[in-house]
Amino acid sequence: MQGEARLPPACVSKVLDDEDLLSEIIVRVGFPTSLVRAAAVCRRWLSHASDGAFLRRFRELHPPRLLGFYIAERDYPASERFFPMLHLPPELAAVVRRASFRPDAYDGAHAHVVGCSNGSVLTHRASFCLDTFKLVFARHRPLCYERGMRMTILPGLKLRTSPGSIYNWTQLFSKQEEDGWSYFYLTVKDIMDAPGVLLYVYMLQNGDDVWRLHLTLASDLHAWKSPKGVLFDNKIYLAADDAILILDLTASILSTIQLPQGVSFDLSGTTMLSRADDGSVLYLIHIKELQLQIWLHNGGNWLLVDTVCLSEMCANFLEDEPTADIRINHVGDYNEFVFLEMGRCVLYLDVKNRTLRKVYKMTADEYYLGDIYPFMMSWPPIFPTLSPARNAT
Repeated sequence: MQGEARLPPACVSKVLDDEDLLSEIIVRVGFPTSLVRAAAVCRRWLSHASDGAFLRRFRELHPPRLLGFYIAERDYPASERFFPMLHLPPELAAVVRRASFRPDAYDGAHAHVVGCSNGSVLTHRASFCLDTFKLVFARHRPLCYERGMRMTILPGLKLRTSPGSIYNWTQLFSKQEEDGWSYFYLTVKDIMDAPGVLLYVYMLQNGDDVWRLHLTLASDLHAWKSPKGVLFDNKIYLAADDAILILDLTASILSTIQLPQGVSFDLSGTTMLSRADDGSVLYLIHIKELQLQIWLHNGGNWLLVDTVCLSEMCANFLEDEPTADIRINHVGDYNEFVFLEMGRCVLYLDVKNRTLRKVYKMTADEYYLGDIYPFMMSWPPIFPTLSPARNAT
């Protein structure tokens, strides 16, 4: 009868009415964007897609994808550049085309990119007056299409200088909580004619309108500006001389981990820290003579869990850069990819699939590359609010 709703065929109804089969179908859609569209069908499908156990399984089957990377040069105030990954699946390529990857300006000025975290880009802008540094941070959401919702400006942080001391280096860390984000700003200060350094950690918890000094610790070891530190399990891990410094943000204590035998930190970028996907363990990535080693620290010991031989994979690139050294620029949190520098080229190593490809080559007027910040697709996805018309199964 015309205008009368037609029932689905019996075979389709039998499948879609089976909760287990429906869940098995939805978990195989492949991308978070497809999962959001599936959740928009009706409240019943939304209930499956947003269930905690379902989302954990979906993430195991379809880990967050790398959409591209920023190259942030240190010498220029507005030099952030985003490069999408090549050969993205069409669905993810469409996401990249719709996004706005240039961070929004605030107070009429652009700022340095200082990190990427779960679909967001962190920037900072610094100003100096007399003996005070003022830092203003912002969180940008390139995948958010509503302009007014794309940027959150954080409260400013003021740091005072003192005679006979110098800030050796700084780093911003962010941590996603159930109700928002918390931030930790680490400064490492050298004191003239004194051994070691002082480490200061400032904290901005979700909902706070001012930064506060969370802890101050002294170390006889000198923390290295490179490689970058990592934060997980309320601890900051830093490279320092021949060891790793651990700043326990909960207990306010400082401890160290010795490096594996034959491994050291230096300015040539041969060693970098990483963390497991679930934040449970620490990894160390080391490169030596075209061999990349992945070390796992667990139970107080180091275990060599993987070795990637780069000699054959680098053969084509060595023709252009026969004398170039290889250094590590950035390591992904999931131990799935590593960004390497070889001469004037940036190489992307897929650890799981053992593939290496060139993703960027420096221009003639570039003296050095700068820092690479990979941009991952956000997780978990933001599900739609269904209208009453779609609430029925």
